[in-house]
Amino acid sequence: MSLRELLRSRIRTVCFAGLAACALTAAAHHSSSLYYAVEERITVTGEVTEFLFANPHAILKFEVTDENGAIQPWVAETTSPSLLRRRGWSRQSFEPGQTVTLEGMPSLDGSWLMRITRAWREDGSEIGIPSGIDE
Repeated sequence: MSLRELLRSRIRTVCFAGLAACALTAAAHHSSSLYYAVEERITVTGEVTEFLFANPHAILKFEVTDENGAIQPWVAETTSPSLLRRRGWSRQSFEPGQTVTLEGMPSLDGSWLMRITRAWREDGSEIGIPSGIDE
């Protein structure tokens, strides 16, 4: 193989790797409308079991007791910790055992999954500042 052919081969390999990396990055950044009914809102009250304040999205796990007394294990996703901090959230915004009420977008598949848009403590005080509200 000549030097010219070797260089062309290496350049093609580097270009392919770069394109593949771009494609993976684009696929990793998903739209809420792929998973949630973005025009709908539900309100759910439950007891916090875990709060993961980490990238790429903070996750709140909580249990809801239905009208028959059965426990439903819910998962609520929200935005990145960097945006949440600007809205007044922190790692201590939710503690295990705390009762919270969440408003958000329901999952498209009807599972116990939602995207949080607003959250309140048991005493009615709101957690953080909702998106789109200027102080």
